[in-house]
Amino acid sequence: MFVVLGYRDNHKVACLCSSAFAAAEKASHFSCKVPDRGLCILGYTNGTYPNGTLGRGNWRRYGVYMPSVAEKEACQAPNDPWVWTQYYGWWTTYFIMVGVVAVSLVNGIKRLHNLNRIMGLPSVIYHHPKVAALFRMGSYPQLKLFRVQLPPLGPSIFLFGFLTYSTLVCFLRRPYYRPPHYGGSPLGIRAEWVATAMTPWLYTTSTKRNFLVYFTGVSFKRIMDFHKWAPWICLYMSILHTWTMIIRIQRQQPWHYTITHNKLYWNGFIPLLALGWLCVMSLGPIRARFYESFFIFHMIAAFIFLVGMYIHLENVLESWQYMHAATVLWAAAILWRLLAYSLDHGWFSRVPRATIEALPSNAVRIRIPVPSSRRWSAGSYVYLRFPSIKPWQTHPFTISSLPVPSYNGEEGNEMVFVLRPREGLTARLKTLANIPSVPAIRSCLIDGPYGGFMDSLRACDTVLLIGGGTGMAALISIAQSLQRSGSAPGMSCCTALEVHWAVRDSVCLEWFREQLNEIGNVKVYVTNETQPEQVDQGKMEIKKQEIGQLEIQEEEKKNLSTPSLPSQTLYNRPNLADIIKEAAARYPGRIGVMGELTSFNLLFTMGKI
Repeated sequence: MFVVLGYRDNHKVACLCSSAFAAAEKASHFSCKVPDRGLCILGYTNGTYPNGTLGRGNWRRYGVYMPSVAEKEACQAPNDPWVWTQYYGWWTTYFIMVGVVAVSLVNGIKRLHNLNRIMGLPSVIYHHPKVAALFRMGSYPQLKLFRVQLPPLGPSIFLFGFLTYSTLVCFLRRPYYRPPHYGGSPLGIRAEWVATAMTPWLYTTSTKRNFLVYFTGVSFKRIMDFHKWAPWICLYMSILHTWTMIIRIQRQQPWHYTITHNKLYWNGFIPLLALGWLCVMSLGPIRARFYESFFIFHMIAAFIFLVGMYIHLENVLESWQYMHAATVLWAAAILWRLLAYSLDHGWFSRVPRATIEALPSNAVRIRIPVPSSRRWSAGSYVYLRFPSIKPWQTHPFTISSLPVPSYNGEEGNEMVFVLRPREGLTARLKTLANIPSVPAIRSCLIDGPYGGFMDSLRACDTVLLIGGGTGMAALISIAQSLQRSGSAPGMSCCTALEVHWAVRDSVCLEWFREQLNEIGNVKVYVTNETQPEQVDQGKMEIKKQEIGQLEIQEEEKKNLSTPSLPSQTLYNRPNLADIIKEAAARYPGRIGVMGELTSFNLLFTMGKI
C-alpha cells in the first residue's frame, strides 16, 4: 500500500492504493479502489483531503471534500459507526441501574437483619461481623478534603467508579476524530450519550419525594450526595463533547461559517451554560451565601437545561427518550409533593399557627400544634414556609419532639423546633420572638416529614448520642424514643443509653429541660465556663436548678437493664474518642454511636464478637 496522488476537478486527491491496482490505472481521470477501511480515520489523512474513497462526492468551499453517503458509511462502518452510538447511552443506564439494584439489596439485607435482631429472631442471611462492618463503613460521613466536604465512602466509591467508567468508555476506543465531513467526532458523540443518559437520574435525585428513596432505602440526604456531585461528571462529559465537536468542525470550515449555518453549534451552548450555572452555584460557600434565593434560580436553570436539551438533541437516534424520562420523573415527583402538601393542610383550609419564642443563649423555639393524625418518627425534619414573612422560601428544621399517642386526640400534639438564628428567615424569626408584650404567632405551611428514626440504632444493645449546641435538636427525640421503647418487647434491643451534649453555657439546658428530665442519663459539657467559681451568681443559681431537675430517680431507671451513669455537668470539651472507648469497655454487645455536632456528623455502629 502506498499513496498515489491524482487530480479531480483541478483538486489534488490522495488515495491509498495497492501497487497492482495503481499500475493498472492509466485512465485520464483519477480513481482508486477503497482500501482497508480501518485506515479511514483522521490519523491517516492530512486533515484536509479524504483518504481511501471512490471520489464520488463533491468539493465544497474552503477546499474541503464532501463525500457521498455511501463513502461516509464505508468510512464509519469499522470505526464506531454513528448509527450505533446510542449503545453508549444504554450502557450508562445499565451501569447506574446495576448500582441502584446493588445498593437496594445491601440496604434490604441490612434492614432485614436489624428487624430480626429487634424481634429476637435469627437472621435469614448469615454474614460475618467484619463484612457487616465493611458495608456499614460505606454510610459513614467523611471529613473535608482541601475544604471540600466529601460524601460518605459508599457514594464516593460509586461516583468515582462512574467517573472512571465514563472516562474509559470515551477514551479507550479509537478513533477520536474522522476526516472532515466523514462524521462527527466519535469521542464527542460518546461523551454526549453519557451526559444525555445521566439526565433522568439527575432530575430524579433532585426531588424530596422520589422513587429512589423508597426503592433503595437510602435517605434523602444520601440521595442528595449523588445529586450534588453527579452533575459535575455530566458537566465534564458535556465540555468534552463541546470541545471535540468544535475541533472537528474547525477542520472543515471557519467558525463564523459554522455558527451562522449550523444551529446545533449555538443551541448546544444553552444547556451547557445552564448546567454550568447549576454546578457552580451549588457549591457550598456560594449556596450558603445566596441560600434565600438559591432554590428559585436553581429551578429556573434546571428548566432551561431540560428545554435546551430537547432543542439541541432534536430526537436524533431517539435521544428524546432520556428527556421524556427526566420530564416525567421530575413532574411526577413535584406533583406528588404538591398533592401531599395540599392533603396535609386540608387543601389549605387548615393552616397551622406557629408560636415563636425566644430562648436563652440566642436561640429560638417554634411550637406548631398539629392534628393527631399527623405522625412523624424520631429524628424527622420538615420544611417550614411562613407566608406572612417570606412566602416564597422554605427552610428545613429538625423536629425535636415526638407525637403524642393517637388515643389522646389532638390535645398536646405539636411539633417543636429549636434553632439558632443566622441570616434570612431565621434572623427574622428571632426578631419577631424578641418583640416585647406581643405574642409571635404566624401562619405556616409544613412540608414533610422526611427522614426519621433508624432501625440500625434500635438494633443496638447500647446507644451513644453525641450532640453540640442546637444540633441536639436532632438527637433529643431519638433519645426519648429509645428510652420509651427500651423495655417494650419487639420494639428495641437498646438496654443502655448515654447522651452527651456540648453547649456554650449552662443556660442552654433550658432548651430541652423537660426532655432531659425524661431521658435522665445525660452528660452536659459547658465549653465557655471553665471553672464553676468563675460563673456569676445568676448563672450558678440556674445551673444548680437544672442539675437538680436532671437527677435520676430510681423509677426512671426501670426501662434500662444496665445501670445508668448519673447526670452531670462538666466544664470542658468532650473527647469523642475517649467517650467511645469508655463505652466499648463498659458495655457488652453491639454499640451504636450517632452524633450531630452542627458542622460535624457522626454515625456508626460497633459490633463486638
